[in-house]
Amino acid sequence: MNYIITDFQELDIEIFKKEISKGIEFEISFPLSSIGYSQSRIDVIRDYSEVSFCSEKIVQYITVLNSNFIIRDKYYTDFKIRCIAIDVESLTDELLYFSEMINGEFILYDELDRMSFLDEISEHEENYNKGVFVFPELINNYWANLINGAYWEIASEYYESESKFFNKTYKKFPEHRFGFWKGPLSNKFKETIYFSTESWIIPPNSNTLSALKAYSGIEEKDLLLEDSDKIEYKGRTVLINNFTAVYFNYHEQLLNAIKCTEIVLNRNKTPENNKINESNTLNLFGENINQKNRKKRTNYHSDINIYKTKIKYKLSEYGDVVTIEYNKFTHVFFVNNTLNFQEINDLHAFLFPAYSKTQNLINMSISENCNWQELNDDIFEELCYDILYCHPYFDHSTIQKMGKSRSRDGGRDITIKTRKNPTKEQELYIFQCKFFSDDKSLSATKIANAGNVIMQYGAKGYGVFTTTVIDATLYDMLDGFNRNMDIDVSFTWSKYELERHLNQYQLIKNKYFKKNEG
Repeated sequence: MNYIITDFQELDIEIFKKEISKGIEFEISFPLSSIGYSQSRIDVIRDYSEVSFCSEKIVQYITVLNSNFIIRDKYYTDFKIRCIAIDVESLTDELLYFSEMINGEFILYDELDRMSFLDEISEHEENYNKGVFVFPELINNYWANLINGAYWEIASEYYESESKFFNKTYKKFPEHRFGFWKGPLSNKFKETIYFSTESWIIPPNSNTLSALKAYSGIEEKDLLLEDSDKIEYKGRTVLINNFTAVYFNYHEQLLNAIKCTEIVLNRNKTPENNKINESNTLNLFGENINQKNRKKRTNYHSDINIYKTKIKYKLSEYGDVVTIEYNKFTHVFFVNNTLNFQEINDLHAFLFPAYSKTQNLINMSISENCNWQELNDDIFEELCYDILYCHPYFDHSTIQKMGKSRSRDGGRDITIKTRKNPTKEQELYIFQCKFFSDDKSLSATKIANAGNVIMQYGAKGYGVFTTTVIDATLYDMLDGFNRNMDIDVSFTWSKYELERHLNQYQLIKNKYFKKNEG
């Protein structure tokens, strides 16, 4: 059962209390009514503050099972809490109070109560950098919208001037100058993390894997971070380890983050006796500088010196997480730009014979073919389900398989959402699975309703799994979705991508195919 707080006044309260007294699971949804409807970021941050305050207040009366942002009726954004009541009377009183305060339609309360409610929210905001929260994602979204929009709206109406407003603001929150905010402490991780819409900063003595688990839902057992090498290749930066290779396109963001740590977070200067080779010194734009010309006093607008020998890159097994260590701080980036087979092959040719890790990736990818005749429609869909379930880019708790292979699925064989991220809401991906026992190619005509399906369900990503080759008409259609609708189509798998993926991840392959005895 899902109860929307704005509809609470219309409920039969006695029936509600009777139902939740049974110890059953139920859901409470708080609408974020300005999202998608208001042009003002100030309205958006007010929504997040209001919902954060209400959500944290009811925690003492419930056992929280999970929480997430959802799209209701295709258009409305809600924050939904799934829970079990432990104090029915107090919870009911609180929800009735919140319903009247949010709706502004008073029965038990009045305008004075509404003013007190707003004062309590203001006090709640003042506590963002001090308290410990059950739902930090609401506060992270508050800061993201404040720093990346609402500040400018507030500054434009500031009684003195915009520059004076920002001077006062950045004096109080110097990290905001660089687009970062101090993340609220979570009841799951009571250490300080700094977030921006582009990356995270994890200070020294904080555990990176624990932070990823608390704020993104990535289990430590599912994340293997291995040291990686940085290669400049055809004007682009490639990070590579023994598992994967990715393009890294976040140079400006990394430099901005390092500047934040060096100027704001890291107050310790380099000891006089810690001499560093001049040839290893870079300015903010990666250019070599002469130590003798260094400025004696660094300010917010000056370049800083970055020592490239101190930078250490790590890359996850699937290439979705990059961590960069510099001066004991860890910078975290979430990426989705893995090199495909041909790009790895070209890189190998470029590096050969000095570099061998690309050869490992190639050998693993082409080691065996898959005998697709061993499968059928239903088993193939189960294989696709397992690939998505194990993929770190997606939240496996959201995966849904739409019936048997030939059932009416509305153009969706599998749906799944991306993992939670403090600065980005989960996004829906839709996948179609097409099993062929012959050499037919998969064309656009065989999934002709794909565009309508994407629009109907509000998907942000669309992909295809098939045991055959994909012809140009389908690739053209997918490219059109990406170009015209901003739909991510990078997770599309022909027989070739599937075989190379399964060769690298033998646990899944061995579940569905007989082992080749040679």
